[in-house]
Amino acid sequence: MDAVQYKKVVLFQNPASGTPNPEMHRRIRERLEAISDSLEEVIVDRDLDLAGRAAETAQEKADLVVVAGGDGTVREVAGALVSTDITLAIVPLGTFNNLALSLKLPTDPDAICDLIEAGLTRRIDVGMADEQHAFFEAAGVGVDADLFPIGEEVKSRRFDGIWRAIRLALLYRQAPVELQFNRPLFAAYQSSFRGSEPLKRRRRRFRGAKTRVRLRCSIVVIANGPYYGGNFNVCPGAILDDGLFSIGVYRDFSKLELLRHFWSISGGHRHYNPKMEMFTANRVEISSGKRLSVHVDGHPIGTTPVRFEVLPKALKVITA
Repeated sequence: MDAVQYKKVVLFQNPASGTPNPEMHRRIRERLEAISDSLEEVIVDRDLDLAGRAAETAQEKADLVVVAGGDGTVREVAGALVSTDITLAIVPLGTFNNLALSLKLPTDPDAICDLIEAGLTRRIDVGMADEQHAFFEAAGVGVDADLFPIGEEVKSRRFDGIWRAIRLALLYRQAPVELQFNRPLFAAYQSSFRGSEPLKRRRRRFRGAKTRVRLRCSIVVIANGPYYGGNFNVCPGAILDDGLFSIGVYRDFSKLELLRHFWSISGGHRHYNPKMEMFTANRVEISSGKRLSVHVDGHPIGTTPVRFEVLPKALKVITA
């Protein structure tokens, strides 16, 4: 099968992602030059306005945008391509590469270039918070949003953050939240877990035609795909192109369980399935008496109330 030839390709290379390897970055550039009429390479560094440069790329209407980097670089570039016909290809070079993992992409750059040459694409959903903050992995409400930046510090080997995380986790209290769905609660409700075991009977309070429910919890996760943080499978079964969020309400945590949970997020080396209620919906509004912190893909965006909505199949990506 002949390789697809692209008219214009823009390649965002982040040399700081993963292990420095100039030869690999050179190889990626050469592979793309061979299948494009025009290749523009953008080197990502601290001085670059990445979101602004990505927005310019979208206006230039490239056929293909390739990101060789980690989740942070992918998120900034992908945000500019939402609801366009420009194809995004991810060469996963970061620490965790959650979106690439959810897409089941290979980790070898040459294998990714093979997929780009084959031209196989897929449209995936994009999450939006308050109609202005796009996310591709997951959003979180509650102590999750407070602890996530500390987990990023730990990932960057700033280990003093561990003690701040422990202190915050020990001081936290569960808070009541209200979830307002755009569908009846009995349709949104999926399952209940206590530890790793699903409860066999649905709770009576989740039945009926009402569309809202109040729950006390530590965290609410609104997942577009199954992975975020340290490859933590935060909402098992979340699908990138089903037009729905998987919504996990984390309830009845002990403080030890919360610490174990966030250790797994920052380190990426545990698979801990906490207590949760699971729902699905394409729109949900979350409010609370006490203002709770909110993040999207690990980036703080403010506090509750917040509204989340799925943009179905809004991003075109290279797939396996």
